[in-house]
Amino acid sequence: MTMTTKVVTTFNNRLYKDYAHRFWDTFPHSELDLTVYSEEHLEIPHKHLYYQDEFVARNGHKRTRDYKHDAVRFCYKPYTIAQCLEHECRDNAYERILWIDADTVFLRGLTEKWIDHHLDKIDSIMTYMGRYNYYSETGLLLFNLRHAQTRRFIHTVREYYDSNTVYLLEQQHDSYVWDYVRTQFEAQGYKFNNIGVADRKVPGGHIAVHLFGDVMDHCKGKRKVKGYSSENRYRRI
Repeated sequence: MTMTTKVVTTFNNRLYKDYAHRFWDTFPHSELDLTVYSEEHLEIPHKHLYYQDEFVARNGHKRTRDYKHDAVRFCYKPYTIAQCLEHECRDNAYERILWIDADTVFLRGLTEKWIDHHLDKIDSIMTYMGRYNYYSETGLLLFNLRHAQTRRFIHTVREYYDSNTVYLLEQQHDSYVWDYVRTQFEAQGYKFNNIGVADRKVPGGHIAVHLFGDVMDHCKGKRKVKGYSSENRYRRI
C-alpha cells in the first residue's frame, strides 16, 4: 500500500507513561506511516529531536507567567514538523505531513482515504481547525507538500524559534505562532484550509471532538488524566 502521508508527533518517556502510550497503542500503524520524535531514548521506534535542543538550552531558564508565554514548552511541535520536513520528506517522499498531538486516542477509520476526504485541499498550504474568537486548535495540522510555499511556511515558523524572535510576539505558545505566520502568508495571497467553526463556539470549546470525535479523541488538558473527553459522545465512559 502506497502511503502519501507522514504522520508525526513528539513525546518523552514521562509523557509516554502519563498518556502517550494510548496514542501509540491505538494508532493505526498498518494504515499510516508514523514517526515519533523525542529528545530522549524511547523503548519504541523514534527519532531524536535535534534542533529543539539548542532552543531549550538557550531559553530553558526563562520563567513564564502562564502557558501563553511558555515558548520552551511549545517549541517541540514546530521543531518536530520542520525536522520531519527536512529529513524524511526530501525528494518528494511524501505528499503531506500530518501532525497529531500525543494526547490523542484513536478510535476507528483514520486512513489515507479519510485524510483525502476530510483534511486535504490541494490549493492550500495547511489545513487547521480555526476557533471562534480565539486562537486556532493545532492538535491536528495537515501540511500540503505539493504546494510550492509549504516548505517556506514551515521554515518561517521555525525561524521565529531559531532567532528567538518568538519572544517579541504577544504570546509564545505554538498555536499563536502558527496563526501569526499564517496571517502573514494569507496577506501575500496564499490559501489555508480552515475546517473549524468560525461563527460560534462549540460545546466545551473542544473543536477537535466536535469535528472528528468518532475517529479520534484529543484528550487535551485535564482530559489526559482520564484518558477520554467527556464532551465526546462516542466515548462517554
